[in-house]
Amino acid sequence: MGTGNKAEMIIAVCAVITSVVALFIGWDQARIMRLQQKAEIWPMVQVTHLNDVRDGAVTYSLELENAGVGPALIEKHVILMPDAPATEDFGEMLDYLAAGMSDDVAKGFLAIDSRVIRQGTTVRPIHAAWKASDENVMAMERLVADFVSEEREAPGVFVCYCSILDECWVSSTLTGQSRPTKVKSCATLERDARNLVALYGG
Repeated sequence: MGTGNKAEMIIAVCAVITSVVALFIGWDQARIMRLQQKAEIWPMVQVTHLNDVRDGAVTYSLELENAGVGPALIEKHVILMPDAPATEDFGEMLDYLAAGMSDDVAKGFLAIDSRVIRQGTTVRPIHAAWKASDENVMAMERLVADFVSEEREAPGVFVCYCSILDECWVSSTLTGQSRPTKVKSCATLERDARNLVALYGG
């Protein structure tokens, strides 16, 4: 092989290497940009049971807070009730939670499926208030103690939500789930919820 052919081959190899390196750099920059874009619009929905005694009332609320940095589209929710079929009925869950409370209750429900929760905002699918009688206060304290000690099984609320890039997660009231779990879609929420219970406990 002549000197000219060797030089041409070296130039050709160098050109191929340069092209591969340029392609990798371009791919890596695009990957970083996608990650930055996702981070800038990442929603994080937190689901919390809340109870309080204040201003003459015993209250219970279920709160959904978007603590992330982008809007969250709530696609679907499911409630796993102890010894009962899965449900989407918040009224059914409230009846279970309010066992022993008086029937004189002011309550409100908010539909959450297909609702958008903006960054830093909170919605309450359930809010209930009873008169703060001694009986109601004692009943609420007893219920909370039973749930904390696991003498009584608490219902689990599971919420599947997506970002504007169609990335989806499931958040829940499970104490063992410290952060949302990423899922492919919200179509299999009940199955995903039962898997989370098996993983983190009730």
